[in-house]
Amino acid sequence: MSEEVMELIRMARGPEPLTPARRAREFQIRIQKVKIGDEIELSGFLLMREPPNSPRDAIYYLLSPLSPSELKSLPRDELRPYVVLRIDEASKVSGRLYSGAHVRVSGILHAYPWGTMRVIFVENLLSEDYSAHWLEFSDSSLTKSEFESLFMDTIYANYDFEKALVYSLFASPTIVGSRNNWGEGVSLSAFKKEERIALSVWETFRYLYSLLPWELRLKRDPWTEYVDPHLGVDFRLRDPNNSGISYYVPTSRTLLKAELPLPKWARPVFERKDAVFLGARGNVVPNDPTARLSESPFILTEPVAYERNRELEQLMPNVVATIFLERSKLGSLNVGELGAFRRKFEDWLMKNRREYGEKFDALRLSGMLFETNTRYLLSVHLLGAMARFEGKLKRGLINDVLLINQEILDTWMNELPPGTLMKLVEDYEKYISSDKRSNIALSIFMDLESVSKDGSVPVGEFIEALVSYGFKRSDAERTLARLISEGYLYEPYAGKLRLIR
Repeated sequence: MSEEVMELIRMARGPEPLTPARRAREFQIRIQKVKIGDEIELSGFLLMREPPNSPRDAIYYLLSPLSPSELKSLPRDELRPYVVLRIDEASKVSGRLYSGAHVRVSGILHAYPWGTMRVIFVENLLSEDYSAHWLEFSDSSLTKSEFESLFMDTIYANYDFEKALVYSLFASPTIVGSRNNWGEGVSLSAFKKEERIALSVWETFRYLYSLLPWELRLKRDPWTEYVDPHLGVDFRLRDPNNSGISYYVPTSRTLLKAELPLPKWARPVFERKDAVFLGARGNVVPNDPTARLSESPFILTEPVAYERNRELEQLMPNVVATIFLERSKLGSLNVGELGAFRRKFEDWLMKNRREYGEKFDALRLSGMLFETNTRYLLSVHLLGAMARFEGKLKRGLINDVLLINQEILDTWMNELPPGTLMKLVEDYEKYISSDKRSNIALSIFMDLESVSKDGSVPVGEFIEALVSYGFKRSDAERTLARLISEGYLYEPYAGKLRLIR
């Protein structure tokens, strides 16, 4: 039967839920198909407790196909299959092993002298990244339309906000060559002074967060307890997630009023972008740290609603498998390879400077919502998340990122009180030279700096940018000399300029 026909059948039936019970049965069937004395290779989660009636001739542990949270979530009467691992001095063990770790094991299958379990005489035992667990189920991943419709049918909000949520779930490729050294994390935040709107966003995010596996939730305590209802063995298991992707939603409504809507222990994780943060704030101020570090700091005018979606709840393992599959296809982006995006971003900056003038420049100063270099890297992060969802870095995504940036900028410009904007402009005018030509040149320099790899700008590139804007070459050179003499720019080494902040 052709692949096209199989795909049509699949579309008609819909995706099959990748439930823990289904995977448990498949694991058991796979073990039963292997004959005693034959070689076998399996992957699963290591449970470092001795099984009942284990002999004393070696170390005996258990291997489960289910993660710690999946073991705990199964109903008491559901099958919990295990295979016993026998480890002796001939076994080759490598990597970091702990109770709960994801491992790959190979060896010879034997009968176990208790019940109907099997034991593997281990030849090789290797710890693996948590993502390897989900990559085994690539055939259960969702199509782009299936993935998107699950969330669009669950959440009722602004379309761009819904799309941004879907993108955020995929996190972002790491940005090689950037000064920030951020991880894969992405932040989606919603702002509005009305408490009901912030609470509606938070409640929606909490529902989605509750569907995620325990292993994917950012937490302070990485340990959990589990007691097997049939073996009578208790386990203390560590979170196996070492993949670089985890998610966080504020745990209480009181956090929504904090400067950052997260506890102190999670703040470094947020600043390093080592997790996906989904949050809400009631504070609409231009130097809000949550807004400044969010790829999509939306200001919402209407509450967000959600409806419990049974299909999404059943297919959440498929959702997770899809995220890890797409992540494996696009692990990193190199700043040096984003020339087309850099040029479009510079054009976008120029367009908004002409439209909003000093109000826009004031929002781009250090510590502000559109601090130029930070917003550039955030835009690259958003571009990477989009590329993961789409399957590749398409050229059309560049325009989509800039359209989202434009919507965010326009909304903040409209929502910020006039008095706040005036104060921003006053602070900006104190910061820069009173000479109009120097003001323009300094703004252009900030644009170039925002997309550089190390924060420095070649002298020649700066001069050419001024000439392209309309300066005479002699005026451009005099303006550069003035910016250096007045202490706005300096040359850390020959031919390279940096901004003195």
